[in-house]
Amino acid sequence: MTQSLLNRALSQFASDQPEPAVDPFAPQFVSVGKFTIRFLRSEKPNAPTLLLLNGLPQSIRMWESSFEHFSARFDVLAFDIPGFGLSKAKETDMSPGKLSDVITQVMDHFNIQKAHLVGPDVGVPIALTAVINHPQRFLSLNIFDGPGSFPPKLSPILMAVIKSRFVRWLAKGFMKKSVMKTNFLTAVNEGYHHYKPSRQAIKEYYDITHNEQAHTCSVSFFGTYSTELPWIEQRLKDIEIPTLITWGKLDPFVLVDNGEFLARHIQNNRLVIFDHASHFSSEDAGQAYVDLLINWVEEHSDRAGAKG
Repeated sequence: MTQSLLNRALSQFASDQPEPAVDPFAPQFVSVGKFTIRFLRSEKPNAPTLLLLNGLPQSIRMWESSFEHFSARFDVLAFDIPGFGLSKAKETDMSPGKLSDVITQVMDHFNIQKAHLVGPDVGVPIALTAVINHPQRFLSLNIFDGPGSFPPKLSPILMAVIKSRFVRWLAKGFMKKSVMKTNFLTAVNEGYHHYKPSRQAIKEYYDITHNEQAHTCSVSFFGTYSTELPWIEQRLKDIEIPTLITWGKLDPFVLVDNGEFLARHIQNNRLVIFDHASHFSSEDAGQAYVDLLINWVEEHSDRAGAKG
């Protein structure tokens, strides 16, 4: 894989917005347990805490267009899930169950007692597992663009990776470069209907998708879905915290049917479908998503305070 792919992506898919003089998403890291976690923190005392995860094959730069809006109102912590983004992991770490424990470990490290949790894409099963196992730590949940049942409704290629050990073997070996290229183009173009990532994001997504350890970890993660997603599905009915389910109607990878399924099985939920958004729906929906999440967090922070 050559730099020509990156250069073409920067030319064709990057936003024309000027780059900031200071990059707030410039990588910074903290040690939490056995992991070195990439994070971005914006503290706001006495405000509700919003905890933002990342999707695949992105990083927390997926929040570039919205982080400033959120940090103006909330105490915000965003971090890359180990094995995804710039937080490193081993193959043996890669399952929703194991990675869900990292969420509460990170919260403990930053002395966050309770938070509103946002889990996109691969963060959906991870966030759901965290909420199922530690409901007392979360005030509300927002999930989108990822599976929470088995078998999930996904594109044929993703289903093949999930179901076939042989396909995963090919993706890690003989077909590795082709899969890396596909993941990169998904991150910067094919996962959007109209949003354009920044140049910094495109460069970072290139590094992520072409990192061999990160690539291997992501493929291995999908291999755990056949055992982990049924466990999650059986426990959806036990989730009691308010859950906002948002989705892009045009998502070609994780179909909107998954969001509708979650809405039928989680008791205290609200489903919002963005008609003109694709897979990376929080970015594609733009201000509509930002306003929705801000109102959601404020509403359920007030309710939590009233109950307290």
